[in-house]
Amino acid sequence: MFYQYSEDQNAFRDSLRRFVQDHYDYETRRQRVEKSEVFNTGYWRQLAELGVLGLPFSEADGGLDLDFPYLMAVAEEIGRGLVLEPVLPVTVAGRLLAASNNDDAKSHLAALISGESLVSLAWEESSSRGNPLLTQCTLITRADGYVLNGKKQAVLAAAESQFYIVSTRDSGGDLQLLLLNAKHSGITQRCYLLADGNSAADLEFNNVELPASAIIASASQAEALLQTAISESIVVMAAEAIGAIDQLLVITQEYLLTRKQFGMPLAMFQSLQHRFADMVIVAEKLRSLLWAACQQLGSNNQEKSAAQLKVQLGESARYVGQQAVQLHGGIGMTDELNVGAYFKRLTVMELLCGQQDYHLGKLAELELVS
Repeated sequence: MFYQYSEDQNAFRDSLRRFVQDHYDYETRRQRVEKSEVFNTGYWRQLAELGVLGLPFSEADGGLDLDFPYLMAVAEEIGRGLVLEPVLPVTVAGRLLAASNNDDAKSHLAALISGESLVSLAWEESSSRGNPLLTQCTLITRADGYVLNGKKQAVLAAAESQFYIVSTRDSGGDLQLLLLNAKHSGITQRCYLLADGNSAADLEFNNVELPASAIIASASQAEALLQTAISESIVVMAAEAIGAIDQLLVITQEYLLTRKQFGMPLAMFQSLQHRFADMVIVAEKLRSLLWAACQQLGSNNQEKSAAQLKVQLGESARYVGQQAVQLHGGIGMTDELNVGAYFKRLTVMELLCGQQDYHLGKLAELELVS
């Protein structure tokens, strides 16, 4: 079945594309990364005013209550423009918050949608290796609440966020999702930039005392919400990858048509035509699996579709990125050319939300179960 954006979704995407083109030229982005100034409060508020932060949330929570392909369209433009602001991880974390039954926690959604606060999802650990249900963080019950201990790594947008959603397990082995204030006593951050220039941090929780109201989901509900959040993260990440890959194809095609060798454009050489055609093919493979995975969100097949998509994301991102750099020759390795920045972003995507070996193993397990 063929999927594509609706007329309204394309219109919204076009309006966001104009904003990205006006505010995210590559040279300015490169300087921001060099200075570690990767979060612009003014841009964030403008994105909120455009409705980007409220797309997938209900009107009762202050959102626009639009379907998921709108967020995919946003992700494509973010990938196309190499946007540094953490729109996608914050939005996915917000959707997890909105799906909880904790009314106190959900009260923070209005500030998130308006751009006044950010929330990050902290689930990755050194031992989890892509599995969101594996955690060594512990939650000990006390008479007046709980005590949290443990570590999380590669938490996207942690330095900019006012709240964290943290996965842990209690003394009974049940998974718990907690909402923590980032300034809570006992939380330490180690902030850094990823290879692609995006912000992340490692978090450590040392005897963090919490009330019972900090729990936003428990046991099977917590597992279901976290698995859905990871599946949604993979889908929007793949949409972002499509935007980056499409832009790499445009840049590479223009270079092949203008760069001359032996008195003729590089595009005239048949071997290079074949390599570019292969780039287009692997991009279309990713696009097809993206729409298939989007259709499966919320169903029993969402984890399988997300795993298939993540495997293809890694293959497509690696192939297109490597070919784009090679076809540009030596200049493709320089920071002054944006090709390398796209390749770095695509490479980091391959490492987030579980690497290829984890998702291949997951697909094998799902096949055995079925």
